[in-house]
Amino acid sequence: MTEYARRFAAAMAELEATKIWRSNYNPPMMKLQRRLGWKMRPPHYARFWRIAVGYALWFGPVWGVLMWFASWRGQGFSLLSAVGASAVAGILFGVLMAAYYARARRRHKLSKWEDL
Repeated sequence: MTEYARRFAAAMAELEATKIWRSNYNPPMMKLQRRLGWKMRPPHYARFWRIAVGYALWFGPVWGVLMWFASWRGQGFSLLSAVGASAVAGILFGVLMAAYYARARRRHKLSKWEDL
C-alpha cells in the first residue's frame, strides 16, 4: 500500500467516525479526480488556498456561463462585466468553501494529513 493510499484510508476512517455527511468529505468531483489518477486529499485535509483556488476555478466559469445565457445576455451586460462578475463570484465561493472546510476540520478535531 502506498503512503498516499494509507493516509487516504486513515482519513476516510477518521471522517466516517464524525457526523459529517459522506458526500461532503468524499464529493463527486474528488471521486472523478481520483479515478483519473490524481492523488487528491479529502477536502477537510487540503490546504485552505488549494480549496479556495480549486472551487473558484470551476465555479466562476460555470456560474458565469449559466448566468450569461439565463439572464445577463438579455439584460445587456457587457462581456467584460460578465467575466468580472464571474471571477468575483468564483473567488467568493472558493474562499467560503475553504473557510467551511477549515471550520469543520477544527470543530471535529481532525488530524493533519501529515500525521495520518
